[in-house]
Amino acid sequence: MKKLKVVVILSLFFIVIFSLSCNIQTQVEEVDGEKLVREVWEAMKSTDMEYIENILASGFQSIHHDGARNREEEIELIKGLDMGEYTLDNFKVTKNENTINVTYFVHVTETIEGNTITKRSARLSVFSKTPEGWKWFSHANLVPLK
Repeated sequence: MKKLKVVVILSLFFIVIFSLSCNIQTQVEEVDGEKLVREVWEAMKSTDMEYIENILASGFQSIHHDGARNREEEIELIKGLDMGEYTLDNFKVTKNENTINVTYFVHVTETIEGNTITKRSARLSVFSKTPEGWKWFSHANLVPLK
């Protein structure tokens, strides 16, 4: 009888441990790199600066046709954007632990510092997981050669 009680108690113990471990595994955050990029673009189009300032990492850096920008300079650039309709396509997403690399193409008409440009160009955005959530760490705006 004692052996039966021990077996029952051990069985219940392992069932509880297994259930808890399954629950923990289902709570792991699955992040969609394409979705992060689409959210950033929507925030830029609507000039949702609260979202932009929240997602930009403190060490953010970008590269554009006219040079590199840090976080503060990118915020100023985005504030001044006059973006028309855009399409995003050809996404490639890779994830390595706490980093997501997203390459994609954008076709957009935008006015930057008084210059209106309509183009289809490649982009690269890098996001990293931080204690505060996913942050946008870098961005490359690859303007095609004429």
